[in-house]
Amino acid sequence: MIILPEKFKEEIRILLDAESESFFLALEKEPITSVRKNPFKPSTVFEEEEKVEWCDEGRYLKLRPSFIADPLFHAGAYYVQESSSMFLNHVLKTVLSQIDQPLKVLDLCAAPGGKSTLINSLLSENDLLVSNEIIRSRVDVLDENMMRWGQPNVLISNNDPKDFSSLTTFFDIILVDAPCSGEGMFRKDKNAISEWSENNVQLCAGRQQRIIEDVLPALKPGGFLIYSTCTFNKKENEENVAWMMNEFGLLNIKIDTNENHQIIKSSVTSSVVEKQQINAYRFFPHKVKGEGLFITVLQKPADINVTPKYREQKLTFVQRKNLDEIKIWLNKPDEFEFIEWNKNIHAIRKSQIKNLSILAKYLHLKNAGILMGEMMKDKLIPSHYLALSNALSKDVKSIDITKEEAIKFLRKDTLILNNKYEQGIYLLKYEGLGIGWVKVLQNRINNYLPTHLRILKEL
Repeated sequence: MIILPEKFKEEIRILLDAESESFFLALEKEPITSVRKNPFKPSTVFEEEEKVEWCDEGRYLKLRPSFIADPLFHAGAYYVQESSSMFLNHVLKTVLSQIDQPLKVLDLCAAPGGKSTLINSLLSENDLLVSNEIIRSRVDVLDENMMRWGQPNVLISNNDPKDFSSLTTFFDIILVDAPCSGEGMFRKDKNAISEWSENNVQLCAGRQQRIIEDVLPALKPGGFLIYSTCTFNKKENEENVAWMMNEFGLLNIKIDTNENHQIIKSSVTSSVVEKQQINAYRFFPHKVKGEGLFITVLQKPADINVTPKYREQKLTFVQRKNLDEIKIWLNKPDEFEFIEWNKNIHAIRKSQIKNLSILAKYLHLKNAGILMGEMMKDKLIPSHYLALSNALSKDVKSIDITKEEAIKFLRKDTLILNNKYEQGIYLLKYEGLGIGWVKVLQNRINNYLPTHLRILKEL
């Protein structure tokens, strides 16, 4: 039985009134597992499972499988994501219909990558996504998940929100999935209950305001701020929305919803903005098959006149003599420029070179575009990122393997293939999707899977 803080229960009774007991009973039930399929990596996995109502690629699972034991998970065929969070799919489609492309989008608090992979699924190839994580220890998992998703139009950064303030009016859309008191995760994370307090709610609300204040200069006039939390209280939600509207003159945008989906529209009226109704959307576990979520969209007034001037970082382009060796690895190599960065080769879409040169000057970038690999003796040693990239050439040599063989590869166990292959580097494919590189030698097979990605758990 879940023991909830009494003050939290009081707040829920005020918020939900007669429905509060149904809410408390829902917290006693097992959380529902859901995944979101990768539209860039077609697969039949989970295809027959029930769809998430507000996201075409979302699926509810009847049982929670061992994802770590599924090679398709490692290949990036899907992302394990809480279903309420997938409502961003519907929100973003509404926002995208109101704004011209190509776009520059910032996911400010991106780790572990659920919302960034979702955003990336809706962007065109010439749009840019900056996936930023504030906490350094969480950047690696964000980078790995974006690598599995496989799209080349992403930059990974590790920066504080205030670092973006110099990028005046740079982004068309900014998502702030704000760090919060985590009330919406009580059913999935019992530690969130023990960490809850009224003081922590107050601290979170103040932190959220500081984050918004720091990052808002980077939003273009007419651009959209998507603000979300996984908590229920009004202080971190509607009260902060009212503060944004009052403090910065942001316009609160209405999102159409399907009444059958049981999404609760905010019933709060802002007392600080001429008693204006706040357009926000709440997910409660006794209403939907998911956890708690609050989400709203605000627009920066378009009449703000700012002419930004950005400094640029000089980029080091790959020597012409190496280009032919590098280009053979990509499906449409002429759409990319090739950069030398941290001893590796990165492929960057030509349309994003200027953006990269600007962002590299202001941000600490963890990764950019496609990390192709390292040049050794005029040959490219391909990286694991390239193996999972959706831009990888269809002509690379590949070997189709079984699930048993895939698990051996992912554990870095000794891999023995039934057929004989010429010596060289091969892409291992499981059910048509790349999972990594091997090098076939005369008497053995070298496994190129990065050691930190290998499966350690006993299956």
